[in-house]
Amino acid sequence: MRNIGDESSETSSHMFYFSQETMASVDHNVEGLLDRMVSFYAQGLQQIDFEKYFLIEEELGKGGYGNVFLVKDEQTGQRMAMKVMDKDKISQRSFLHEFSISFLLSSHQNIIGCFGFFFSTIDYFVFAQELAPVGDLFSMIFPHVGIPEDAAKRCAVQMSSALEFISEKGLVHMDFKPGNVLVFDQDCHCVKITDFGLTKVTGTVIRARCGSKSYMAPEMFNLAISDGLAVDGGLDVWAFGVVIYCLITGEFPWRMAMLEDEAYKQYVDWQNDFQEVNPPEAWEKVPAGIQRMFIALLAIDHTKRSKTSEVLKYLSESWKEETPESTLIQEEDDSIERISSVQSEVTLASHVNTSQSTVSILSSIGTLSYLLTTDPHVSQSEMIPEPQKDHMSESPIYV
Repeated sequence: MRNIGDESSETSSHMFYFSQETMASVDHNVEGLLDRMVSFYAQGLQQIDFEKYFLIEEELGKGGYGNVFLVKDEQTGQRMAMKVMDKDKISQRSFLHEFSISFLLSSHQNIIGCFGFFFSTIDYFVFAQELAPVGDLFSMIFPHVGIPEDAAKRCAVQMSSALEFISEKGLVHMDFKPGNVLVFDQDCHCVKITDFGLTKVTGTVIRARCGSKSYMAPEMFNLAISDGLAVDGGLDVWAFGVVIYCLITGEFPWRMAMLEDEAYKQYVDWQNDFQEVNPPEAWEKVPAGIQRMFIALLAIDHTKRSKTSEVLKYLSESWKEETPESTLIQEEDDSIERISSVQSEVTLASHVNTSQSTVSILSSIGTLSYLLTTDPHVSQSEMIPEPQKDHMSESPIYV
């Protein structure tokens, strides 16, 4: 069993906004819509002198093709998040494709805001995103413990809503994991999914594995013995199930979803005869009341896999076994919230994304940056949490 900590004009820019009516057409022809968006944005991609306007203060995240930085606008002193991608590693079309998907999905309250602001430099492509004040969900998971039960439930409800929205838009995230969930408060009343660099249109056939191996579904590992895989939302549902397990235990259920992995093989045997076979050691750490929830989310046969909304049926159940370690990280007034309380808190705390509104093109970078920042009085140390010791690396793999 792996502990969660083991793996280790220059002054102006073009901004374009699609109306809600245009966004709705994605249900009918998402691939065509994305192609039109990419072509449209390509006409407005301008090159500017980054260092003339911005100062990089902190690295917030790192991926295969680029990094996300906390950036200060030199003109106004305001801070924002910017995704910076190396031109040597990504094409202009791929950059605009990710930007288009990010903007298309950002109308959902649990998907990171993308404000329509993008440009290039000599070496990089850049676009601006909503700034998450706490960091990512991965940094909050205590090894062998996870996070408090009420926080795990709040996360599950919000992540489920976002993933179902992504699926309804005809897309598959393809790299869903705690590191790609941004947190807006320490108690997880508001979390948002980010990073759509690997996102694909449902039905796209892939012939090589992509994503982060700990969260990959078994059909992804079977690519080597198949002619390709038509991606669908079941890949995200599987990753969602693994993430929920990590949140409530602080461990992974297995290293990889392959029969060569003994922990995974034991899970397969258990799922094949759930009623008769005792749960493997990894699943004895999960309360009996929600074991069936995981059986549904982590169905080996992807055609039998439930939707992420399966978790809503189990909010009144206990999700964590009481241990001395888990007691240490509970809030002083911690108690199991009623199902209605969990759902209402999520609804009330979710931020309405400003990208839902059609706005006028702004004439200066300084004015735009004001729209992208959180409270300017929040200090840098408050915005960037210290990572937990011995956390695993969550870099995606491409094979």
